[in-house]
Amino acid sequence: MRLREHWPIARSRLRRRDFAAVFDPIPRGALGDMLEVGSGDGFLAALLSPLGRSLTTTEYAPGEASHGRELPRLRCSVTALPFCDAAFDFIFSSSVLEHVRDRDGAMAELRRCLRPDGVMVHLMPSPTWKLLQLALYYPHVVLSGIEMIGAERQLPAATTEQWRDGGARPSWWQEFKRGVFPQVHGEFDGHVRELLGFRARAWTRTFLGAGFDVRGRLRLPLCSGYGFGLERLRRAGERCGLGAHNAFIVTHRGAAPPILSHWPCALPAIPS
Repeated sequence: MRLREHWPIARSRLRRRDFAAVFDPIPRGALGDMLEVGSGDGFLAALLSPLGRSLTTTEYAPGEASHGRELPRLRCSVTALPFCDAAFDFIFSSSVLEHVRDRDGAMAELRRCLRPDGVMVHLMPSPTWKLLQLALYYPHVVLSGIEMIGAERQLPAATTEQWRDGGARPSWWQEFKRGVFPQVHGEFDGHVRELLGFRARAWTRTFLGAGFDVRGRLRLPLCSGYGFGLERLRRAGERCGLGAHNAFIVTHRGAAPPILSHWPCALPAIPS
């Protein structure tokens, strides 16, 4: 029994929509030598590849990519990137940095690998996404239970929790807690700190503290995170200035690469 769109299909649609919001203005081949950190199943890497001269992907979790398998892929952490200094014109991540415990180490590696006139774009959940994760969790649990009656499991096999546990199978107690209580999404100490940590101002402060400039921010489309449609509510929320993710456009301090002109619609950076 299925009462909503199959989650892998919904997730792919949401990814395409976010990607289009950020990269539609970018001409093919304009981004030069590119790096994606935390490429996951490779879905976004396959979309990103035509926009540059080359694309290398990295992923910390074990397993093979199901998309973009022809792309170079290294298993490593963003805190220990196996590349020479100033190796890339463009660095991209999507919902990755909030999962990194050693954030200072990650920022140092990103700064080392980015060329002096390079650009980074990092997509991260917003406080709105966090509030929706909590508010819609129990409706999601109930609906998932109904959908599992005579149907295949809705959730993807590789979850954030498995990534966090290093690929180990969770215990029955971990499974129970994850089913009964909403989990902290990233590496924050509790839901309140995560809500505060997802603010655009907090991420801006992190980038500035690491020696970068935040040259702009894109507010990405609103979504529930659970595959709920709610299209009228989504459009109303977006008219009110709500978005599920923010895309931060980042450069070395004082740099002004020409590629920045392709994002004229970016919101001004929020002061720290």
